[in-house]
Amino acid sequence: HPLLRCPMLLSSVPALFALVALMVGSLVLVHLVQERQERNVIRLYRLAALDRRCASIKSVITNLKEVDDNPEVGRVLGQALKSDLVRIQKLDPARSNIEQEMRQSGAADKSAGGDAKRPKSDSKTSLNSEREVIKARGHINDALALIRHLYEVRKVSGEVLESTARHLGMLSALVGVNSNIHMAEQAMARADTKKALSHYRAAESYLMNGPLKGPEGEEKLQLILSRKQQILNSTARDENGQEIGRASCRER
Repeated sequence: HPLLRCPMLLSSVPALFALVALMVGSLVLVHLVQERQERNVIRLYRLAALDRRCASIKSVITNLKEVDDNPEVGRVLGQALKSDLVRIQKLDPARSNIEQEMRQSGAADKSAGGDAKRPKSDSKTSLNSEREVIKARGHINDALALIRHLYEVRKVSGEVLESTARHLGMLSALVGVNSNIHMAEQAMARADTKKALSHYRAAESYLMNGPLKGPEGEEKLQLILSRKQQILNSTARDENGQEIGRASCRER
């Protein structure tokens, strides 16, 4: 047989099979390594996205506490944060303790005694500058956007969305009204009636176009109108006095 006359060929067949097996094994190993790398990359992307969202939720929780003590909103945001922290820990078991991160964010604080309808006092919603107002209302909008997202992914009910949206809308209006009244009073203390009038008008606009109605809204509106009228009357008296003074000078 021709093969019997080619001992070198016969001896090379096992080596050929071994070489093929080695190549196949190498390809399989490379494929497994690539799959593992791809899984690691996907895991890292997910961790980065979850870390960014957790940071955003923590920021919203911290900043809302400056103007609000509503337990329902705090509970919803805290649950969202804890859910993301659990997912992070599953992706990276070496991460720090969940409860510790919840305590550091303030989301684990007990909110017993908080008013589920609105902030306890106007002092928390009376900010000192327009910049602070814009910033606070931005955080309120961020909280509302987050809760809407939780509703879209079916993590909160429509009832919870409606309740928290109503509260946050009221909170945003209160920040606008109370802060402008507060800034108007500061302007009056500096005898800056023009600035005070501008803030009272801004507060009036928030009241007229916002959800703050009923007895409380009416009380604030009457206060604003009264202060505005006082400023206008004072301005008119000053102008009349100046006119009389100029007339006296002309007579002389």
